[in-house]
Amino acid sequence: KAFRKLAIKHHPDKGGDADKFKEITRAYEVLSDDEKRQRYDRYGEEGVDQEGPSGGMDMFDMMFGGGARRGGGRRKGQDISHVLEVSLAQFYNGATRKLAINRVVIDRSVPVKTCNACDGQGVVIKVVRMGPMIQRVRQACPQCNGHIVDVSH
Repeated sequence: KAFRKLAIKHHPDKGGDADKFKEITRAYEVLSDDEKRQRYDRYGEEGVDQEGPSGGMDMFDMMFGGGARRGGGRRKGQDISHVLEVSLAQFYNGATRKLAINRVVIDRSVPVKTCNACDGQGVVIKVVRMGPMIQRVRQACPQCNGHIVDVSH
């Protein structure tokens, strides 16, 4: 409830400060995900930044029931675009068109397999040590090539 109140109060579209809104959203991301929270407790802000953006959730998922990544919220797929030509008169007066779209649907009765190497994240963090310096590099998982789940069955 506190997040929603603050998000509405500081939302840029409502005249709030965009930086403050980003800060509030970021804090909610960390506090609502047990994994991110543990990483923050151990490594601070850097530990959370290693995972990258919100793991597939956007601000609206968080505000309106998307839940944590592993919390059973519905995950969104990629946007679909389709060119549809209509005349100006049809556009102005309103017209109805039927559109058939093919899409991949996961059969919920068959268990989905997540990649063991990246734990379903699609990326792995490679640690490179050069003397006293340590560099962490995010790269696509070599085992699943960033596809995260196996739906080929």
